[in-house]
Amino acid sequence: MENINVKIIHPTNNSDIDIGLPENIVLRDVFSQLIDANFLTSGQPYTGVLKPNPTGGRKDSVPLDNDKTIGDNGVGNNDTIQTLIATQA
Repeated sequence: MENINVKIIHPTNNSDIDIGLPENIVLRDVFSQLIDANFLTSGQPYTGVLKPNPTGGRKDSVPLDNDKTIGDNGVGNNDTIQTLIATQA
């Protein structure tokens, strides 16, 4: 199982954390672990957006699916995930 190194940006204060994630971890579980580590606040519905990576060929932000793995979401090594607090439409 390969680890993917990513930077995750906090949704409100723009602090960030660099972590290695197994490519088969579900995004929802990443958020749970970040809550356990006191990086994110519990009780909030989080989503993620994969930031552009011009050197990796991605020019646009890509919304991530909480129910898919990091690998299935197309997250690669040295990518940046912007964490957002999901709002009800």
